[in-house]
Amino acid sequence: MTTSRDETQNEASEEQLAVTVPLKVFGIATAYAAILSYLERRFPIKPDHIWAEVAGGVLISLVPVALIARKSTHLDWRVYEGTIWRSFIASGTPIILWQIGEAMLRQMELLNYTTARELQRPDAYAYDTTPLAHRSGERARGGNSLS
Repeated sequence: MTTSRDETQNEASEEQLAVTVPLKVFGIATAYAAILSYLERRFPIKPDHIWAEVAGGVLISLVPVALIARKSTHLDWRVYEGTIWRSFIASGTPIILWQIGEAMLRQMELLNYTTARELQRPDAYAYDTTPLAHRSGERARGGNSLS
């Protein structure tokens, strides 16, 4: 009777390791990415404190798996290893998406900055080759703008 109960409990802990823990890690990592985003905008923490960000991400990945694994009595190493991999993927995904978003924002800021600088130059419109078909300021309504 105890063997059946132990097997049922073991299967439940394996299921928890396989599904529940990576989902929890994903949620924690999403909150972690949001906090890091706020801190990086508020305080100059890069590049001096990247080591702390990485260490925090590794802890977020490994600690929940270790806590659940300690409760399990007969845990197969393959289940444990698979859960660690899923946990790293679950914790890395929000952080990678956050960094891609940050890179896109930096690219847009750079593009806006260079466009504004170009338009402020005195010779910005010196070689404008746009035809001045209608000089009255109205847009042409048909195919023939001279009528």
